[in-house]
Parts: sequence; structure tokens; C-alpha cells
Amino acid sequence: MRYIILTIFLASLSGFSQTISKQVIGPGGGGFDTGTSKLSYTTGEVVVGAMTSEDGSIQLGNGYYPSLDLSTLNTQSPELKLQVKVYPNPTTEAIFITHPTEQFFEVRITDVSGKQILQTPHQRQEPLSVQTLTTGTYFVTVTTKDSKQTNTYKIIKQ
Repeated sequence: MRYIILTIFLASLSGFSQTISKQVIGPGGGGFDTGTSKLSYTTGEVVVGAMTSEDGSIQLGNGYYPSLDLSTLNTQSPELKLQVKVYPNPTTEAIFITHPTEQFFEVRITDVSGKQILQTPHQRQEPLSVQTLTTGTYFVTVTTKDSKQTNTYKIIKQ
């Protein structure tokens, strides 16, 4: 008899239970439904951690949408292909341009406003005179003759 009463009681409770769909309490947001896709968004909420059941069927996020799983796509920094050295920096009279394998370069010097001061072919290890330049900051753009790779370096003329 006890089991029958307990079964009837539990069955009646399940008949009066409620189902709550996912809801968000936030200052703004909206959603779109095209039949095949559904997009919901909110604005102004803080990032909260999400808890998910092991099978992924239940998500709990304190009333907010579960946070995104962000991952890093690339951790390698881009490598400069043109391994040119421009020295000394700062300089007073001349700069030297070196590369492990390239022999000839096209060199262009511009000031900070972008005005081209000098454009000349240049050979490795030859000094490039900067005596005529006024004191200031300049950009030296070096382009290889063969591979057409380009890098720009900032130099200071004292």
C-alpha cells in the first residue's frame, strides 16, 4: 500500500512539473530563426564559466549563454625572409648593409614624412654615405635585386 501511495504521489508531481527553456537575463539581445539555423545573441553581459554534463546534454551557465571555447590558431611569429643588417645605428657618416648571401641591393631612404631622399643601387659591405642628411630619423628600405624581397629599417642620423 505504501508503494502504491508513493507511486501515485510521484506520478501526480511529475504531471504538475514545469519545463524551463534556456533563458538569458541581460540588457540587450535578440535572435534569428531561419528554419534551418538559429542565432541568438546578447550584449553587455560579463563572461561567466559554463558547466556541461559529461554527455553534453545539459549546460548550466548562471543564466547566461555558455562562454565560447577560444583557442589559439597560430603561435609562430612571422619570420623575416630578408636577413639584412643595417649598421651602425645611430650613425653620423655612413651606414653599412650586409646580407649572408645577397650581393646587390636597391636602397631607398625616406624621411618620417615619407619624402624620398635617396634611391640608389648598392653593393654589400660598401659604405653608404649619409653625411648630407640632416639630423633626424630616416627609414632605409632595402630590396634584393634577385628575389625582390623588401624590408624597411629605421635609422637615426646624428
